[in-house]
Amino acid sequence: MQAARSEQQILSPTSWCDLPMGDWMATEIQSRLDLWCPHLFGYHLLKIGALSAELSCQTSTIRHQLSVAPAGRDLAMLAEVTELPVRCGSVDACLLAHTLDFCKDPHQALREAERVLTADGWIIITGYNPLSLVGLGKLLPWFRRRLPWSARMFTPGRVIDWLLLLGFEVMFDERFGYSLKGVHSMAGWWRESLGHDYCRSFSSVYMLAARKRRIPLQPVRKSWRVAPPLITPGMARTANRQG
Repeated sequence: MQAARSEQQILSPTSWCDLPMGDWMATEIQSRLDLWCPHLFGYHLLKIGALSAELSCQTSTIRHQLSVAPAGRDLAMLAEVTELPVRCGSVDACLLAHTLDFCKDPHQALREAERVLTADGWIIITGYNPLSLVGLGKLLPWFRRRLPWSARMFTPGRVIDWLLLLGFEVMFDERFGYSLKGVHSMAGWWRESLGHDYCRSFSSVYMLAARKRRIPLQPVRKSWRVAPPLITPGMARTANRQG
């Protein structure tokens, strides 16, 4: 298993157009966002990463939506995803579209997202699955310096474990991308249908939605013990006699 943190330079996209089949992936992710975003409530939504900034969350009731990334288009803030210039517990939802794949320290990126989220806040994550047709390209050395094979690619199960350790509860888990040609051909449509039903572990793209859970601590109260009476029922009693 590869280490989560890496010091190597990672070739990162600044737009979905930079990725092979990027337009198709963005369309698939957007269709799921349109279904999931109505579950998001609050005042502030933060899109983390250049690819997240190009997606729409307008079906949510959250109207104040900002984007942050080191580079890209339609950004409100320029900053590293591992050092968000956002106050703790001030954001109601975070979107990380393939952000972990092109991040040197995905653990820290998740910790930052958890830090800025309010209690019961939502986080939506998408990424490449290494156990897929796309992941096979990383086995070829001359592909690793090209998009999308320059991505880190963590399995959905590993990302879910990270979320659970941070106190999240996974609410939605979607997989798609079982064909290199998408659904534009009849063979691609069949592969997508069969893969969705029988081969979820080998999808090229995963999409998770989780909710931050915080259980309030109950103070432990000291149990006071009432001192037992000096005289209990059944004991012999002596009367005080005055001489």
